[in-house]
Amino acid sequence: MISKTRFGEINTEIKGAIESTLDTLKQISQNSYITFLADGEFRKEYNTDTSTQNPYVIDYRIDHYKDETRLRFLTQFLSLFYSFPTEQLEVDDNEQRIHMELMIYSHIWEAKPFLKKLYRLAHLINEEDYSWDVNVPDMGKHTFIRDNIRSIFLNRESHIGEVIKKGFHTSLRNAFAHSEYVINTSNSKIILDNYSGANWELREVSFNDWSERFVYSALLSFYLLDYAHKRRQSLIEDFGTDRFMIKHPSRTRGINDTEIKYRKEADSFSFIQ
Repeated sequence: MISKTRFGEINTEIKGAIESTLDTLKQISQNSYITFLADGEFRKEYNTDTSTQNPYVIDYRIDHYKDETRLRFLTQFLSLFYSFPTEQLEVDDNEQRIHMELMIYSHIWEAKPFLKKLYRLAHLINEEDYSWDVNVPDMGKHTFIRDNIRSIFLNRESHIGEVIKKGFHTSLRNAFAHSEYVINTSNSKIILDNYSGANWELREVSFNDWSERFVYSALLSFYLLDYAHKRRQSLIEDFGTDRFMIKHPSRTRGINDTEIKYRKEADSFSFIQ
């Protein structure tokens, strides 16, 4: 169960964490900030000796299309169960809804477009170059999230690291993926049958703790993409121009300062020829 007040507190916490982290990136490097919002990506299919295409592209929308239906379902689910109409002061413990939440939770922490976005933001605020080619592993995502995302945010004192700590736990994701859990309504707990005794594993989680982990994960997934999109749409107003410089790699000519243009009416970036 989670109260309307607690949901509001988490909501405010996550929005603040994302806004402050994006502000930090903007201060560290305008170049990296723009490349992040422009969705720079490495296209392996262009990285051949016979290709005339530069494999380092901007305005890469394939990840958006891949993740579109998951995000639409997440948004609809939150609107249906967590909109808190005036008379509703809490979301109660409902077994059917918890099953759906476990599915949504597992998909959040398996979604490669979301993890790529988190990875890039973490390493950019660590003052590293933009990661054009991010390889999210099919297996071992726990280590990838812990070592390559969460710890980077924490080391740079970005509160996104704390949000991930409060939301993500691989025991929960794996238990749902392998159907190794029991929802015990009489004791208000989720029992995890994948527990093997390791000190990092969860044996069980109360409904209240589960509700918080779910809300932290769901709102992080939603707001990271939502705020990045809003920042993209406000670029011209923020910088007073529709033209920006980025560090643009090439397969044959190294890294060059390259000018790109943002068209707000089409919400698109393009290279200036």
